[in-house]
Amino acid sequence: MKTLEDRLREMTPTAAEGVVTSLREEAISRCMEEGQFFLRFVRTRDEADPENPVKPFPVDKEYVLALWDVFATRQRVVVAKSRQMMVSWVACVFCVWWARFRPNQYVVWQTQREEDAFKMVSTAGGDKDAGYLGRMQFIERHLPSWLQQAVRQSEGRLSYRNGSAIEAVAGGANQVRGKVASVIIEDEFAHQSESRGVYQAVAPLIQKATKFIAISTPNGMDNVFAKLYHGLREEASGVGT
Repeated sequence: MKTLEDRLREMTPTAAEGVVTSLREEAISRCMEEGQFFLRFVRTRDEADPENPVKPFPVDKEYVLALWDVFATRQRVVVAKSRQMMVSWVACVFCVWWARFRPNQYVVWQTQREEDAFKMVSTAGGDKDAGYLGRMQFIERHLPSWLQQAVRQSEGRLSYRNGSAIEAVAGGANQVRGKVASVIIEDEFAHQSESRGVYQAVAPLIQKATKFIAISTPNGMDNVFAKLYHGLREEASGVGT
């Protein structure tokens, strides 16, 4: 059986180029519709492996695909994680996928320290060819050339030509109050000192339709993340949800 490469060699250059263009357009369309297909083209960074730091996204892990399905299909998600499970990486790819393929979306990534939030989204030095990249910067930079698009990068923010943006913010209710987000990611929510105020600030948006994803390593029971995880929404927020 002839491979695609063999068939392309038998075609005229113009015909072969047309086939390749058509395949790429079909792949981009499928990436837009199926996040799990998009994952196949994503690379991750493993700082603990200096010999091979850039790796394909582990689509062979069933729990990764199951987690993606939860992110994609549920409006309110609370994930208790352990370290080195790639939950944060899945959330980062999800933010990129959501923003780049949906127009006029505003994605907010919040964690306690601003610099940690920047490292998840975009760092100042990463907008050049040199410098440490935020995770979402890294994801965009390491996509295949045919899947890349122009993305404006600044510290803590990625802006897409379709009108969508991803922004990193520090912990605190005032950091999210007044922001009308399409997706809100609360990273290490059990360790955010103002988690109750944050949840009170975003609860009206969640009621309206904003996707809310809280992920964290556990930190006891006396925090909003734990109460949300165990289904105690009103006790966690102080408002009806």
